[in-house]
Amino acid sequence: MNIGYLINIISVNNVWYKKVVITMKLAILSPTMTPIVSYGGLGDVMKDLPKFLKNFNNEVLVLTLNHYNRYYNYPYEVIKKINIVYKGAKISFDVLKTKHPTTGVDIIVFSNEKINNLDIWDPIKYEIFADLVVIYLGDIKDVDVVSGHDWMCGLAIAKCSDVLDLPTTLTIHNEAFKGAIVEYKGEVMTFLEFGIKYADAVNTVSPTHAEEIKNCPYIKKYINNKPFVGILNGIDIDEYDPIKIIDRMVTLSNNKLNPKDYAYISPYTAEDAKNIKPKIKYSWFYRGGIYEYVEDWNKIGDKGISATDVEVYGELKGDIETPLIGFVGRATYQKGFNTMFEAIPELLEKHDIRFVFLTKGEKEIEDRLKNLAKEYDDKILALIGYCLPLSSLVFAGSDWTVMPSYWEPCGLVQMESMAYCTPVIATETGGLKDTIIPLHYNPYEHANFDKATGVLFKVPDKIGFIWGVEHALNWTFYKLNEICMFMQYVRYKCPKHPYDENSPLSMMMKNCYYHVLRNLSWQNSPSIRKYKGLFGGALYNHYLK
Repeated sequence: MNIGYLINIISVNNVWYKKVVITMKLAILSPTMTPIVSYGGLGDVMKDLPKFLKNFNNEVLVLTLNHYNRYYNYPYEVIKKINIVYKGAKISFDVLKTKHPTTGVDIIVFSNEKINNLDIWDPIKYEIFADLVVIYLGDIKDVDVVSGHDWMCGLAIAKCSDVLDLPTTLTIHNEAFKGAIVEYKGEVMTFLEFGIKYADAVNTVSPTHAEEIKNCPYIKKYINNKPFVGILNGIDIDEYDPIKIIDRMVTLSNNKLNPKDYAYISPYTAEDAKNIKPKIKYSWFYRGGIYEYVEDWNKIGDKGISATDVEVYGELKGDIETPLIGFVGRATYQKGFNTMFEAIPELLEKHDIRFVFLTKGEKEIEDRLKNLAKEYDDKILALIGYCLPLSSLVFAGSDWTVMPSYWEPCGLVQMESMAYCTPVIATETGGLKDTIIPLHYNPYEHANFDKATGVLFKVPDKIGFIWGVEHALNWTFYKLNEICMFMQYVRYKCPKHPYDENSPLSMMMKNCYYHVLRNLSWQNSPSIRKYKGLFGGALYNHYLK
């Protein structure tokens, strides 16, 4: 082991103490990383987690693959070559050394032209990745813990534990995806099962989800004698702070598009969100600033990040107080699309509301969403594509966002939405339950507008989703008069409009930002300390148990 110690001398009430900080050298196995190669929350976590582990006095090295040759777009040096034999074929890899473009964390990238261009989730890549990791870490010989993430790293974790005798951890980001079935040492299992079996400590990405999955047979079989915990993901509040919305959009367009050239937009804070957000909504979505922006986005040849062109279906018409509900996320069954397709027509018949979707994924879902936008012209806008700058715009311009997921191990979208002062309507499951403070089901008796950051509904079906949307809009748009009639607004002036100073929506906007800042950001949540505890558990389980 190469664990080190930092001794800081601190003073508390004029009494001097020695503070001992344990430092470790960590190898983080990362399938993808935002913004280089990423199509979901995993890439965001793999960008942020190494950064904040490093900030907590650890030496961090990230190992990954050169998917689609993306790392050639950044400064790098070839530090060595590694030759492996895969099913009788000799394959040579360049080992590139670079740094993450925004966090500065050191990255080791394994690169072979043919392998690079295989699909990002091709299991062949990750069988080979396991051998590359073992060879590389076997040469440097001073790693304390190897930390792998999701099924893609399962076989690598197994081999690091078995061949290199290193302490290992495996983080399960979504247990629904176990990877292909492979053979190792006479056993035939999925990638994820190998990782769980061989890892010295295992975690998933929220406490509630850990409880939800701990009795899954293939998980329960291998975790009885090792640490298994739920450590909540976080977000980097410095990146998602709405005061930096313009800078973020410019950076994520490879410095080619300035949103100020298209429609009204302004940096804002939790204190003035009630004034700025409705204007962003109106100018971009109801006055159509979004269309020219998307047109110019599609003209960018080299976007410099993981991104696609964006197709636009439908349009929105409304005034500044017409509620806008946003959705940002992958077009997959898990995200509750079947429920939304059933519920939205009924909602649109009953209420004067609008929906904007930013999504990409399964073709069947994309096609149904396109048809829905055509059927409800003026009420639904479908943006089909992967475009990170637009995610900030949807969060900033929406009055609410929705996440009717059938299951959600953690979820980052709800945190990003709340960071932009936008409350969330979501299923009471997994990380959604752990991160959203729900508006009480009966605000007449328990008016927690000064604490709530969203609405949670228990069953992600049509009835549950409709209840969630109506509960949110009733108490932020439709029942303002009843708030004054049936509640004692002792401390506040009675609101008449949704964005008045002391309206429920304005109060919840503030709650959202400060909840993320204080409790859900990597900077301030206990999650990084818990990861260090997980690594300590792996060390104990590997060497001392």
